[in-house]
Amino acid sequence: MSNSASIDLWFPLQDVTAVAEHAMAAPQHSRCPFAGDEVPAAPSLIWTKNDGTYLWSNGQPRQHRDPEDPASDPLSVHALGWGPGTGPAIGWTPVGGDDFHEYIDLTERYSGGPTVIGLIRDHVQDGGWLIITAMPGRFEISLTTATPRERGSR
Repeated sequence: MSNSASIDLWFPLQDVTAVAEHAMAAPQHSRCPFAGDEVPAAPSLIWTKNDGTYLWSNGQPRQHRDPEDPASDPLSVHALGWGPGTGPAIGWTPVGGDDFHEYIDLTERYSGGPTVIGLIRDHVQDGGWLIITAMPGRFEISLTTATPRERGSR
């Protein structure tokens, strides 16, 4: 793991909105494997780290990259600079080396205020980014209209 205590992963909000709205509109949702059956499956973004790092919808039926091909991969939004082929490099950051799926409940209240989907909807018209700040063992979400260069990130 790197000496850095955190890394900001920048996801284009316009693209995130497409997968978030799919999750909100879907009639069913995949369940976080660690939540247990007693926790209802909520509309969520699934943050995944394997070959790069990306977000996708937990909505069922699945949202495919090619809507005409049900065998195509799920539609996903890669973090800026962390697309396919960057899996080994991101393993040396605070994201870590192990592959994972982390469910981000879109109906959860953000810091006691609006829901995550509410924040996404409120900010998408301004453009901008959804940022996941990854730290060892935890992460935080924020939204900004600043560019990565303005914020001093990768």
